[in-house]
Amino acid sequence: MNRLFQSLGVVVWAWRSVGARAGHGRIWLPFLVIAAVQALVLMLLLEFHQPWLVPLAAPLVRLLGGEGALHYPGLFYALPEMFFHANLVITVVITSIAGAAATLFFARTYGFDSAPHAWRRALRAAPALVVATLVMVALMLGAARLATLVPERAMLENAAVRWGTRAGMMLLFVVIEALFAYTTAWIVLMGHRIWPSIRDSIRVTVRTLLPTLLVVGVPTVLLFPLSYAASRIDVLAEKFRPELVGGILGAQIVLQILFTFLVVGAVTRLFLWRMEAAR
Repeated sequence: MNRLFQSLGVVVWAWRSVGARAGHGRIWLPFLVIAAVQALVLMLLLEFHQPWLVPLAAPLVRLLGGEGALHYPGLFYALPEMFFHANLVITVVITSIAGAAATLFFARTYGFDSAPHAWRRALRAAPALVVATLVMVALMLGAARLATLVPERAMLENAAVRWGTRAGMMLLFVVIEALFAYTTAWIVLMGHRIWPSIRDSIRVTVRTLLPTLLVVGVPTVLLFPLSYAASRIDVLAEKFRPELVGGILGAQIVLQILFTFLVVGAVTRLFLWRMEAAR
């Protein structure tokens, strides 16, 4: 029990450290870049029928959602899955690099790293960052396949099985993300290569297990209601209008950026704390 309270104290301390840096405008820039790209993709998917967007957006909608997504209301039924797949690409290509720049900005405010040119350093490390993120995403997609092992009839008829499977999948995703949580810091702050960074991230996570799981897991749990609502567009369309899914995804972008700010800042603080303790 004492260990639990100690871990909670560490997490609160890390979150307070992040909150104290929320007024630093430059730290927000990487997260605004991510949000802008996500919003642009969502706009392209929603407004693909606009004449000036058709040449670019219509093939994207067809690629992600098939022919049915080019018509009403098929677009809105397919939109959550289309945006999910587009967001995977954004995570690997954009978020990995922007998150590295944010890590460097946070480290500087924590007094660890004073070197300039955070964006330039993040771009130089882009190959390692992209590959490491790709490995994490591949593991999460592979883990998602485990849900298919649960009999479909049991999922449809038994609420306990259905919600238990969802909870199990969420926990598995949190564990995978936690194991990779410190990879970016090892790459951009310590100059490690891809596989040593992943290995050492796992080591730091194991040594700081509960705080890391809480830092990564709490935002995931808080975002679940929006993710679940977007996945049940069939129910929303019956009670309201299918267009509502666009607003849900927009709100998800905003909250996800706020929580990503909290996670990156807290993970950087925990990483530096572990490095200081190891000296």
